Amino acid sequence: MKFTCSKNELIESLNAVSRAVAVKPQMPLLAGIYMKAEGSGLELQSNNFSLGIVTKIPVSTEEPGEITVVGKFLLEIIRKLSGETVTISYHPGESVVNIQSESAAFTLLAMNAEDFPKVKTQEAFNSFKIKTSTLKKLIRKTAFACATDDTRPIFTGCCLEINGNSVTMAATNTHRLAIMKETISEDLGEMKFIIPASTLKDFLKISESATPDSFINVDCSNKYIAFTFDNIFITSRLIEGQYPPYDRVIPAASEIFATINVAELASAVERVALISKETEYNTIRFIFSQDGIEISSTSPEIGKAVEHVNAQVEGGNLDISFNAVYISEILKALDGEKCKFAMTKPLAPVDIRELDSNNFIYVVTPVRTSN
Repeated sequence: MKFTCSKNELIESLNAVSRAVAVKPQMPLLAGIYMKAEGSGLELQSNNFSLGIVTKIPVSTEEPGEITVVGKFLLEIIRKLSGETVTISYHPGESVVNIQSESAAFTLLAMNAEDFPKVKTQEAFNSFKIKTSTLKKLIRKTAFACATDDTRPIFTGCCLEINGNSVTMAATNTHRLAIMKETISEDLGEMKFIIPASTLKDFLKISESATPDSFINVDCSNKYIAFTFDNIFITSRLIEGQYPPYDRVIPAASEIFATINVAELASAVERVALISKETEYNTIRFIFSQDGIEISSTSPEIGKAVEHVNAQVEGGNLDISFNAVYISEILKALDGEKCKFAMTKPLAPVDIRELDSNNFIYVVTPVRTSN
């Protein structure tokens, strides 16, 4: 095998497939990236059995062939090369792959390509197209709210629910809930599945260069979901189980409302959080009144931080505390200049929304304090 290609195109492709390279592989091949050069194209694959990624780039092939190379080192080497093109070669029977660019030359240990677990296309029971910008917005607004531990696997994923031309994505770790709804032009029928948040976050990174008005092809089976766009194919296991009825968590009514500038609130929370990081539950205290919001955090070992944020508060006063991360992350996800907090009492769930849209709903449970 011998081919020459653009260094930048190879780096972009390696950046994508490296996301499915196993960090602690059950078998050495799962730490590798599979390459197959044939004609004018190079196919790259990675597969950790939960996530599989395939990309293709144009190359000039002198000798067709296939090989598997340790992914981490391959990407690091290609990034450091100074030339604009890269030549990679491998001769059957040898134990190394040769990498050359201008005056630089590297060799990496080769692994048997025939044994690499190739990424397979699953039989799809449901297939549809969705605009890139729509899918990315659904993910950006929800995936951050998923659980990060595997104690209850179902909460480590986002629930994607489709009813006709309404698409909803929801995520929760049981302490907070994010729901994003979008309307599309096509009637897609009814579908519901749970996608790992890690897969969706990888998709966001890999699709950064995708045109917002382009479309993503989505194929679903009972256990897998696949995304296809440009020269990239991503397949992932779905999370099995029944997602809880998240609509029931949304407060039916509220008594106290606060309209706040998102940027001002985010800055204040970021500063107060410097102290809250040293508290047991990363707690920040909000006191809502007609004068606005007093935000504070106290650590017996460190000190105290107090900020005042202007806000239009209606319905009365309220003293309530939150996990600082749960507030700072939602503020980063909000679009628009202002947001609205809807509340009832110190330990009741709080409904946070964008001022000019009800498509996005965030519900957060307050923290119980001794104050």
